Amino acid sequence: MSEREHLILCGGIDDKRPKAGTELLRLELGKEKGTGQIHLDVDAITKKMVADLPPVLRDLLEVATYVYVADQSISRGGRRSLEYACDWHRCLRLRIPVREHDLWSDPENRELLEKTLSFASGDTYTFEFSRQPVDDFPGFLNLSATAEPEPQYNEVVLFSGGLDSFTGAVDEVVGHGRLPVLVGHQSNNKLTGLQNKLHQYLLELVRPQLGPLHVPVRINKDKHLTKETSQRTRSFLYAALGTVVARMFNLNRVRFYENGIVSCNLPFDGQTLQARSTRSTHPKLLHLLSELVSVLIDSDFRFDNPYFNKSKTEVCLRLKDLHHEKLIRATRSCAKSIYRRPHTHCATCSQCIDRRFATLAAECGEHDPDFLYALDIFKESFDDTPDRTMAVGFVRFANDVEDMTPESFVRKFSSEVHEIARYMPGAESADVALKSLFLLHQRHSRSVTNVMAQQVAKFSLPLVKATLPATCLIRMVGAGLHLSAAQGKQQSRADKKHGKGRLNEMVGRLLTLHPRWTALRIADEIGGTTAGAVRKTEAWIKRPAQ
Repeated sequence: MSEREHLILCGGIDDKRPKAGTELLRLELGKEKGTGQIHLDVDAITKKMVADLPPVLRDLLEVATYVYVADQSISRGGRRSLEYACDWHRCLRLRIPVREHDLWSDPENRELLEKTLSFASGDTYTFEFSRQPVDDFPGFLNLSATAEPEPQYNEVVLFSGGLDSFTGAVDEVVGHGRLPVLVGHQSNNKLTGLQNKLHQYLLELVRPQLGPLHVPVRINKDKHLTKETSQRTRSFLYAALGTVVARMFNLNRVRFYENGIVSCNLPFDGQTLQARSTRSTHPKLLHLLSELVSVLIDSDFRFDNPYFNKSKTEVCLRLKDLHHEKLIRATRSCAKSIYRRPHTHCATCSQCIDRRFATLAAECGEHDPDFLYALDIFKESFDDTPDRTMAVGFVRFANDVEDMTPESFVRKFSSEVHEIARYMPGAESADVALKSLFLLHQRHSRSVTNVMAQQVAKFSLPLVKATLPATCLIRMVGAGLHLSAAQGKQQSRADKKHGKGRLNEMVGRLLTLHPRWTALRIADEIGGTTAGAVRKTEAWIKRPAQ
């Protein structure tokens, strides 16, 4: 873990004598070009609307923008850290000028802000605030709208253009007859076209003049600032944008639509470290954000996730129930956002894998065709070791959870599920919350294993003839690579010394997934054998040179 502190000086604040070993970064909000300059382009919001915002909300938007840009400007160490979490953790100290200095500097409020961001990001955050004069207008905002919308909107929904958020928007308009404001952060021009297309579709569901309002927000900054793409604090920026828009329309709620499996994000693979996890809609984070904004505006404010009790498959089924599943192909779920037509999804990130299984489980495959994905995960080879681990781990998790009882599920994920249950809205008790979490994950697991079984049956002939590549998902599952270490040990209990054939098979499986593992690491994973025995197996001797 790297303990080097990064000092981020914001808004012209200076530090002439920084502590030795401290990394300095200077950021500035404004419209002028120059090093560290950042500004927001906000469509559908007028100068008149923003002028009525209280100073504390202007502060919130600026603080969130500084945090988001700082998050991208300080590297976590690249691919090595992604796999081994060597430098994942960062210590960030931000000095920011604010208008409501006493409110932000209050020790309890500052601690709540630091706690919220530390939970969201996995980093350590420290804030120091200085006084800034109360201005009439936030000068770093570019507001392009010329007409002020009528204030008939009754919900604020965060809108990414993904399958879950689009389904949520359709649910608001069609399922509940509401007129939402769709707040979308657009990190690139391709997202602009995507969100605009989906918004236009939603407008056509009702009269355009009475349809949902789309508020796209783009952050423009110097290109050299981007050194990290994990963006674990993006949900804080989303929350700040949503809060500002909600208060413009005198609303006290912002909705994140995200399926509960992603929101919980239980560790489905022992190799998947912090770098591959996210807490963007975790119940605890939504609770902390609600508490923070309520304190800042001195009024009850809430962030919620109406789809928390749905799996991705159930989100697809909801869109199907609403008769708008044909738009699945127009949504984007990929974490990498490759947008290289015809492939709009990388296929190998966890979001793509989850989407692929979910659309097939919901019998919506025709609306999520193969050509959208750069790889057919079922029958084509995973060339990258972390991607193989991700895909097999996804199936392993489902296989394990499907066989669990409520008691064994809670024992397996004890620390995670108890923390989630504590912040689950509407649960009568901890026991009810834990049971609900178990049932949610069981439903998800059944849909995954059913789809996997269907795909194995579909490609049974090439599987028998061994014409499929060894590292496609069907072959890896067929070889038992999705079995957990505990299941492997249980299978080998009849032969405690591991017969040569059995040991060779187990070593071969592990080397397929983890070609860089040492013999000692493999022996520890298998149990009941030694590194020397591993080195004598044919699978070890014939392994590819590293």
